[in-house]
Amino acid sequence: MSKELKEGLARVEQESHQIVEAVGLQNEQIRISIARLDEIIALLTPKDDAGEPSLSDLLAHLIAQNREQLILTRKAVDLLVDMQKDLPDKMVEALEQRFSSLAKV
Repeated sequence: MSKELKEGLARVEQESHQIVEAVGLQNEQIRISIARLDEIIALLTPKDDAGEPSLSDLLAHLIAQNREQLILTRKAVDLLVDMQKDLPDKMVEALEQRFSSLAKV
């Protein structure tokens, strides 16, 4: 094995150790953040069992709703792009002009 190859492999090994160390630190910070968020949610969640949903349930529901809205929006945009491909150029230009004027309002 040549000297250059050995040096290159040593450098790659050193840098890979640095990457592993950085990822380990990042994982620890994420673990701490999650633990603190769990504590905050526990503090904000009502203690009585009056049949009301907990804060974490409400947040999960809101996140799920937002995800569904994002999926629907992406589908709508995809459908509009597909429709635009089938329309005559003059109609596409007229629609773009109309929608650009609405965006300014």
